[in-house]
Amino acid sequence: MELELIRRALHELCEAGSLDELRAALGRLFSGLGIGQYAFIRVDSAVLGTGPLLVSNHHACWQQLYRSHRYQCIDPFVRYARSCPLPFLWRDVGARTSCCSADAAFLACARRHGIDVCRGASIPVHVHGGQLALLNVSQAVDCGDVRDICLRDALLLSGVATTLHLRAGQLMTDCCPRSLTGRERECLLWASRGKGQEEIAIILGLRPRTVRFHQENAMRKLGARNIAAAVAVATALGFL
Repeated sequence: MELELIRRALHELCEAGSLDELRAALGRLFSGLGIGQYAFIRVDSAVLGTGPLLVSNHHACWQQLYRSHRYQCIDPFVRYARSCPLPFLWRDVGARTSCCSADAAFLACARRHGIDVCRGASIPVHVHGGQLALLNVSQAVDCGDVRDICLRDALLLSGVATTLHLRAGQLMTDCCPRSLTGRERECLLWASRGKGQEEIAIILGLRPRTVRFHQENAMRKLGARNIAAAVAVATALGFL
């Protein structure tokens, strides 16, 4: 039953044409699995200046707080996921962060918004370019009649987390008003590998000023202040 629900959800996620359709597919999946809450967080979309990409059924007030206050920067589960490639239970992380006042404040705020921080799990997705995505699943506070989430649940949902990351990236790219040209992508790609403009010019058979022209065009399209920021934005959007 669980595997069939997940198989169906994977198909629906791949076919989703919008973030709303992603939410609908996730809602059906987690309702069938007896999981009350979910949140997919694409952390590196924060480089766009609008906070992380967040697809969730958490209370709207919590979602707004998370985006506007850049909670991904203080979220202990996000921090732990940066160094942990495997799914993990929140209670295991919470025991390690209980002595940190900032973490305690974050967890208390989450509880006030109905998230049981002792009955949840995270499934990290690490991809090329330093991006991090995270699928969180949890139960609501004061819902004693629902089952606890176990590590088996998190492991079963690993494919869902990866598919979410890939499909969300495709949808973001499709919605981007100005895509990069092939040369602009090449110049950013080589910059992401530590090459300077003169080195890129030799590699691509261009003049250094032509490389600079393509990079500046890419920066303008992406709203980036410098090459490093342009690389980060392009990577988050799936251009590189």
